[in-house]
Amino acid sequence: MGFFDDLAMGLGAKPKTQDFKQRTAATIAKNKGGGAAGAAAAEKYLSDVGGSGLSFGNTPVGNLSNSGGQFQQPAPSSGGGYTSIADMFDGGGPGMAGAQFSNVPSGHLDTDGSGYISEMEYNAGGNSALDTQGGISSLSNKLGFRPLGSYEQERNLGSAGTNIGTSGLGDFLASGGMMGSFLNSGPTSLQLANPNMPQGATLDPGAVSVYDAKAEMAEPSLMEKLRLTPEFANPNPVNVTDNSSDNSSIAVVEPPKPVSPVVVSRQPAIHIAPTRQYAYGGIVSLGRR
Repeated sequence: MGFFDDLAMGLGAKPKTQDFKQRTAATIAKNKGGGAAGAAAAEKYLSDVGGSGLSFGNTPVGNLSNSGGQFQQPAPSSGGGYTSIADMFDGGGPGMAGAQFSNVPSGHLDTDGSGYISEMEYNAGGNSALDTQGGISSLSNKLGFRPLGSYEQERNLGSAGTNIGTSGLGDFLASGGMMGSFLNSGPTSLQLANPNMPQGATLDPGAVSVYDAKAEMAEPSLMEKLRLTPEFANPNPVNVTDNSSDNSSIAVVEPPKPVSPVVVSRQPAIHIAPTRQYAYGGIVSLGRR
């Protein structure tokens, strides 16, 4: 069962197989937190698609339970496929989620059985983790993209989480391109799980608090300086409304009166030829004598 087969069945272009229904029911149960609520949601789905009585692996869908507060989803078989459209973009391979992209079932890397393969678990997997990454998944990782929802998953892990982020082309696009890099004073929430911390740092709650406190005192970005963000749009608003009941002390300010324009009379210039000017000067000089 391949990626495009699952995509076609998810979109309704092909009839859903029994295997697809089983995997989808198990994913629904997991998303509901397991227990009675998860089992009820899975049974309803199977009833709607005509798959009542199916089981996922060796676990009957009607008996999915919550073990130790964490729903345990059986790892998909080697031939398992994606369970939904979202499962194709949340990393970890078919039936899982992860901090990196995988194109084959990678449940063996999920050492804590949470259904999410963290950055630490991928790094601990070594060559075994690399073997799960090929094709489009390998290309996505090399271009620096991160799976959908991986930032929030890493933050929820606390000290077991890693401040993952984008790189390469993925980082360029996440930053907003050349204009975004110019306007932003540092990484954004699209580039790092916690933009206030160095990439690759452990998301220990104590360290997160320290870095977040420092970020609050940091120099505002160019967008903030240009008042392009809502919180900096009008930092010192002026109240022009007078709510006092005593209006006798309010001076009425009259607008300035328009100034009358000054009209300058211009007489046309008299043009005298040079020879006449000479003759006129001689006559005046004789008259003075």
